[in-house]
Amino acid sequence: MGNLKSITQWGSLALVLVLLPLTGHAANICDPTTGSQCAKVDLNGNLATNAGKSTVATYNASSSALVTTALFNLSLEAEAARGFRVSRVCVGVTNATAAAGVTVTVNRRSTASSGGTVSTQEGTGADSVSKFDPADGNWTGIVRRTGTLGTIGPTLDQWSFQVGELGAGAADVPGLDAYCRDYGLFESKMPTVLAGTSNGLSVNVSAPGAGGLAFGSISVQFAAN
Repeated sequence: MGNLKSITQWGSLALVLVLLPLTGHAANICDPTTGSQCAKVDLNGNLATNAGKSTVATYNASSSALVTTALFNLSLEAEAARGFRVSRVCVGVTNATAAAGVTVTVNRRSTASSGGTVSTQEGTGADSVSKFDPADGNWTGIVRRTGTLGTIGPTLDQWSFQVGELGAGAADVPGLDAYCRDYGLFESKMPTVLAGTSNGLSVNVSAPGAGGLAFGSISVQFAAN
C-alpha cells in the first residue's frame, strides 16, 4: 500500500506540473543551447515566436524594364552543390491597346538554359540576384532573363489574368498589373530544384499584345536548399 500511495502522490504532482502552465502561467519553449530563442504559449493556447535570424540563405532574383509586347521569362539554374526552394514569384505587366489575357507558367527545366541577359550577383541594375543577409555567400547559380530555355520539365504552377485596355491618349502612361504567388504555406512544400547546374526553374509570361511598354518585371524569392 505504501508503494501505491507513493505512485499516486507522484502521479498527482506530475498532473499539477502539466496543468500549471494552462491554469495560471504561460509556457516557454526555448533553444536548449543558449536559452535565448523562445517560442511562447500564451494563456489562450496560442504559439508565438520572437523573430530571430534565420539560418537559411535566402535570395531574390529580379529583372525589370522588360518588353511586354513579346513573351518574357526568367530562368534560375542551381549551383553545382546547392539547389533551391522557391517561396514567392511576382510578375508585372503593363496594359495593352486592347484588353488581353496573360498567362504565367512555372516549369522545372532539366538542362541548362543559354543566352539572354545573365543577372549580376549583388547587382544594382535591372537584372540582379541578391542575398537578403550580407553574412551569406553569393548565389553562384545562373539567373538569366529571356534566354533560350533548357529542356522543359513538369509544370509546377500556372495562372492567368487580364490586363486593362489603354484609353485614348493614354499610351504613354499605361497601367500596371502585378501578381504574386506564395508557396510553402500551411505546411505545404515549396517548388524545389535539386543541386546541379543542369537543374533549373523558369517563370514564363506571355505577351498581352501591342501597346505595352518596356515596363514588365519578374521577381523570384528563393532559399538555398
